[in-house]
Amino acid sequence: MIQGARQRRGEKEKSFADTAAALVSRKQNLDQQELLSRRIRRLDKAKHGVNFFAKIILCAVAIGRGYNILSKVSGRHWGGTGTAGRRSAFQYNIKMNDLQHSVPKELLQPFGSYPNILNITEEMRSSFHPVIKFPLRNTNTSSDSTCNSSGQKLNEFYDYKVTDLTGNVDNSVIVGETKLPQLLTTREEAVEHARQFPNPVKGFDVGRYDEDRRKMYTSALFDNSSGSSRTVHVGIDIGAPVGTEVYAFEDGIVHSCGYNPEHGDYGHVIVIEHSLSLSSKVYALYGHLAKTVLSNKAGDKISKGQVIGHVGNTDENGGWTGTHLHFQVAVNAPEKEHDMPGAVTLDDRSDALLEYADPRYIIGELY
Repeated sequence: MIQGARQRRGEKEKSFADTAAALVSRKQNLDQQELLSRRIRRLDKAKHGVNFFAKIILCAVAIGRGYNILSKVSGRHWGGTGTAGRRSAFQYNIKMNDLQHSVPKELLQPFGSYPNILNITEEMRSSFHPVIKFPLRNTNTSSDSTCNSSGQKLNEFYDYKVTDLTGNVDNSVIVGETKLPQLLTTREEAVEHARQFPNPVKGFDVGRYDEDRRKMYTSALFDNSSGSSRTVHVGIDIGAPVGTEVYAFEDGIVHSCGYNPEHGDYGHVIVIEHSLSLSSKVYALYGHLAKTVLSNKAGDKISKGQVIGHVGNTDENGGWTGTHLHFQVAVNAPEKEHDMPGAVTLDDRSDALLEYADPRYIIGELY
């Protein structure tokens, strides 16, 4: 009897031991499965990471190849001329080759001859505000009319003359009874001139876009490192009396504003980023102004028709006796704050005209 009880107890202990061993084995299998699942998840994550970075690398390669192609197409390397790459043509959906062939070979071409790289329509132009209000002919009042000339040159209605600054004629400035060069020799002369003539008598005039001014740019500022001079004007000058109000042609934001002190430079100047539409913009430089322009700060919002500054005298405008507004438009933001090259070399001309549009597309057919 005692022997039978011992046998039954031994069988129960063996059964418990077998059950425990099975549970331990099952737990070990589950632990191995969990470890394997974790490894699989890590591998999946690593795979996704590799795919993600592979896609980034492929995109970078594609962009790099595209950039090389664009560089070959454009053939443009500006170096230190103060302009950015020619992404403008693609920003405005214009084919580069078409643009290249559309640049006139001859200088001083009529309105409409230059590439309309900003895609400005006649309707848009008619809505812009004048940057300077010209007096109407045979009156003493300034006009706030549209920039749109409707097929007729604006000087048929407004009292200003178009100047020739190529050096083919005498382009000296008469102040009082004194004949002076367009650009005074030194900063000291500019300050003294402004003291003697705080409000020189002057009418309105226009200096042309794409004009080769070989005898006008006498400052070292216009010397190029390649040995050639920067003589081709890529803005429009609007000559006006000292203190004449200068207006923003469209809504915008101040990109930069300041004082360029070099002799022959812009003096007080502002660059505004103007919105032409919901998808396009232009950077406009207003140069040779009085110090009142410094009331504007980078980031300030500007409204169309807002007075942003005034025409400056020689002590404020870089030393130019023919007081005027230099108005220039660029499709890309300037590399230097409140600065753009107002003149370029003849070698750079064809590329520059694709960066700095003919301002007449904005301010109308002045000549």
